[in-house]
Amino acid sequence: MSAYRMQRSTLALPRVLVCAVLATVFAVAAHAQDTKKQAEDLMRQGQQQMSKGQPRDANKTFGKAIEIDPTRPELYMLRSRARDSSGRFEEALDDATKYIELEPTDEYGYLNRARIYLSLEKPEKALEDANKAIEMKPEEPDGYYRRADVYSAMNKDAEAKADEKKADELDAKARR
Repeated sequence: MSAYRMQRSTLALPRVLVCAVLATVFAVAAHAQDTKKQAEDLMRQGQQQMSKGQPRDANKTFGKAIEIDPTRPELYMLRSRARDSSGRFEEALDDATKYIELEPTDEYGYLNRARIYLSLEKPEKALEDANKAIEMKPEEPDGYYRRADVYSAMNKDAEAKADEKKADELDAKARR
């Protein structure tokens, strides 16, 4: 083999490797897009099932979506709500906690978990989460409404009425 041919074939090798790497990258990206679309489609299907009053079916659908894309926080929130609606409170709590792990700055994760704690008859834990949500976003009326629910469950009527009043004021202010 001549020196020219050897040099030419040596130069071709890196090009072949670059092409192979690029082909792999594009294949992985296409697969990721397909996976994301599958999870998105399942999420929509589960939401429709919830709106039709089918939380058990939605629970299964959200579970499939989580298998496909376990890094999407909203899937855990949705499955938590489906499980809560189905009376599967411990499992709902697990999903609510996972959502908070993935989205620690979203006050709605704490409000969701507070509702589940109420279902589990753990008002002290519910109060902790409601307070955390209010601390995170004090101008959000939902935190005060949830805490009012907690106070009602604890037979603290004065505190419940005060929080309800505060929530109503914030809600009215937001509508202006």
